[in-house]
Amino acid sequence: MSRVAVTLDEHALAELTRRANAAKEPVARAAARLIRDGLLSIETEHPGGEPPAPAKNATTGLPGWLEPPGERERWRRELWSTVCALGERYPGVFSKLVADWWTDRALIEVLGALGAWRAQLDSGISIDPRAELLFHDRLELLERRLTKDSDPTAARFAGGPPPSGWLA
Repeated sequence: MSRVAVTLDEHALAELTRRANAAKEPVARAAARLIRDGLLSIETEHPGGEPPAPAKNATTGLPGWLEPPGERERWRRELWSTVCALGERYPGVFSKLVADWWTDRALIEVLGALGAWRAQLDSGISIDPRAELLFHDRLELLERRLTKDSDPTAARFAGGPPPSGWLA
């Protein structure tokens, strides 16, 4: 591991500080994570030339983790199944997920993106092991968010079939 110095203007430093505080981590760790995220989002080497395109809905062109307007029930069943699978794979994090997670649009998108990312990692699309480490960093951030934002007495997600209110 190496250290580098980064010069930021006052606005960038204020934003970095805000993000570090929100994640409850030191500013230096937040800066390192943001730089690492940026570097990993620009993959430079791919077997066979071009990088793989993100999974998109063929009809709408939306990324696969966003709900397509015309395929609501199918997409929601798949996302529910994905969240159940993530819950089984990472019980420590998902034991903090509230039972009605599906009522929070931002959380829906985060869980959908994590599920899509996990599927890409499992299929071997990314050849960089740092992507796996970054995924686990994101799981840790999700766990912190779930711990901080949720009522400790609220019911927790336990899997099972999706509620009719989610599919409607």
